[in-house]
Amino acid sequence: MQTSVYVGVIYIGMIIACYLIGAIPFCYIIGKLAGGKKLTEIGDKNPGGWNLIFNVSKFWGVIGTILDVAKGYFSFFLAIKFTENWIVALIAGCACVAGHNYSPYLKFSGGKGIAAMLGFLLAVHPLTIPSFAIGILFGLYVLRNMIWGVVLGIATATIFLGFYYHDPLIYIALAIILTLILVPKQINRSIKLSKNFQFRKEANVKDLFTPKIR
Repeated sequence: MQTSVYVGVIYIGMIIACYLIGAIPFCYIIGKLAGGKKLTEIGDKNPGGWNLIFNVSKFWGVIGTILDVAKGYFSFFLAIKFTENWIVALIAGCACVAGHNYSPYLKFSGGKGIAAMLGFLLAVHPLTIPSFAIGILFGLYVLRNMIWGVVLGIATATIFLGFYYHDPLIYIALAIILTLILVPKQINRSIKLSKNFQFRKEANVKDLFTPKIR
């Protein structure tokens, strides 16, 4: 009984630790140190890598994005190493992405989570990255909608994982959790909710990559 409680505490502690690791706002910190700017007050007011690239520095934006990817990667890596439990490690990876998007260090504000999620998926299996790329590129270039790009990217990545690891139910659950974490951050609240999900929402692909107030 005591052993079960101890193991449970380790599992929960690792998930919380990964949430707090994910919550570290590297891009926000870099924006203040390198450019003397608060990302929450400039551009699209999103404290993530894209806003850092556009409104502070391309170089530091790339560095910040790499650090965000590393958060996701090492959260899964450390969780699997210390718990040796695949399910706990998957939950810990999701917790890292949730921490990035809803950081207690930024009053539960945060970035959009794509970089942290890609790091997490990369740690689960490297081929999730080209799998994700297939879905998101279809969403961007055919549907011309970032939300659908993210949703389809998550879908194609988790379909690959389900087939590769022969356990589709786990990865269906993973896809649902990641979608619930990421999609709210892609919604533009200055327009109608239905328009956010409209196919070919943007006039051109370039508009998809221009930071907008949300």
